[in-house]
Amino acid sequence: MCNTFLSVGFAVGLGVVFVEILDVFDASRAQTSLMQSLCLGLIFTGALVCGPIVATIGPGNSVVLGGILSMAGCVGATFAPDVNVLIITIGVITGIGHCFSYLSSFVAVGQVLTAKKGMGVSLITATSNLGAFVFPQLNRLALDEYGWRSTFLLLAGLNFHLCISGLILRCLTKPIYKTKSEKDPKKKSFVQELHLHLFKNGPYMTVLLLQLPIWCFYTGEIVFIVDVAETRGYDLEAASYLLSALTVAYVPGNLVGGMLHTVFKISGLLSCSMALVICGLLSISFVYFSSYAVMMMLAIGHGFLLAVVEVSAPIIVEQITDPASYSAALSYLFGITGFADISSGPASGVIRDATGNYLLMFYLAGGFAMLMALVCICLEIWMRRKRMASAETTVSSETVSTNL
Repeated sequence: MCNTFLSVGFAVGLGVVFVEILDVFDASRAQTSLMQSLCLGLIFTGALVCGPIVATIGPGNSVVLGGILSMAGCVGATFAPDVNVLIITIGVITGIGHCFSYLSSFVAVGQVLTAKKGMGVSLITATSNLGAFVFPQLNRLALDEYGWRSTFLLLAGLNFHLCISGLILRCLTKPIYKTKSEKDPKKKSFVQELHLHLFKNGPYMTVLLLQLPIWCFYTGEIVFIVDVAETRGYDLEAASYLLSALTVAYVPGNLVGGMLHTVFKISGLLSCSMALVICGLLSISFVYFSSYAVMMMLAIGHGFLLAVVEVSAPIIVEQITDPASYSAALSYLFGITGFADISSGPASGVIRDATGNYLLMFYLAGGFAMLMALVCICLEIWMRRKRMASAETTVSSETVSTNL
């Protein structure tokens, strides 16, 4: 929970620094947004590369490595002469460092918990979004007091705390990988570690591909909501509160998303589709309402519903894959999500630079959300019919003749 608090909080909090960097270097929004969208995207996309490393050296050592990389990236950013250096130091180096931390948290919790994994995923996801609430305000205060270079130096110190967390996690998870009474498992080949059979799993591939259109524009809303508010006449403090409200609403949304599965036994696909329909309507409403109170309500609604969608994805993956391939399946899921996050900043930035506003971004986000909700419902119906057919086949095969 501490790891995800720092990792996601750091990436989302860059939305406040983004506005300051725009003024300092007078760069385009499409270029400057790469700093945040790459950092946020690589937290997930990097799992494609970091996944096998985490499986090899363990989650604890991986978090230590992530803490060193994220600290180094922030220290390097303090000497940046232009936006391109910030893209490399913050976007790439720090993003990969936080990828190790974020992925390791899910791997460790998935292996420690033997029951109610959905609620475990819900809790660590909720904590990550609590960090997303705290960091925008922390960055705003640091920018006012110290300037952007010293703010990155302060963030470097915070990121280095991941090394302490990683050492603790290493002690807590070491028995999971090997005990004295446990025989050494047969070492798997690199190809076996990839679990390529997942790409033949139709439901899994559908869920995987759904992540691209969903998060491309919704991450864009998170990245640019501060700039959206400023273009509508609000100051940086008021705009940063919108980002904090959106992200803090993730916390109850994550908890509710986990409870829908573990307590109320509602399918992840079903809860995901319901949340997407309402979230799509809220996105389109952003186009027609510009008063601060309404924007605050829409931001809170976005955060709550997107959190349900976010926590539903790992739960769905756990349901439609086998335990042995769960880590690899999660890595691919985070990877696709990361590609969407990386493209979100430039895509929405180009829309703003070309049209002069963000209206098209909100329309596309709402339209894709409703389309993906329909696909989720269709997939849920198909999976239920498949389970019913499988149950009927099992009952038929167990029927025996009683003739003597």
